[in-house]
Amino acid sequence: MHDIAMKEAAHASIKALIAEKVKYLVPMTAIYMVSFIGLTLLADFARGVTGIRVIGALNLGFVLIAFNYLLSWALALVYVRIASDRLDPLAAKAASQITGAAR
Repeated sequence: MHDIAMKEAAHASIKALIAEKVKYLVPMTAIYMVSFIGLTLLADFARGVTGIRVIGALNLGFVLIAFNYLLSWALALVYVRIASDRLDPLAAKAASQITGAAR
């Protein structure tokens, strides 16, 4: 009986870990996809807008591309922070419960 309870606790820990990951990954992925697809659509259908000069020869298209790169890095850094602060402890708890249930 004790073994079944430990397996259920391990299963609950894994479900909690997955739910926590989804809570952050879905919005972050949506933000990136809207940015990426939006930039692609702007580059194709709004060439006049992306061709607006910002500073000298630098146009809005290049600024938006640079923003997309910065956004990618920012999202990656935020995820690393979230993973170390919130996800790693949940993963460690799940792992300890799984190894405890396996004995």
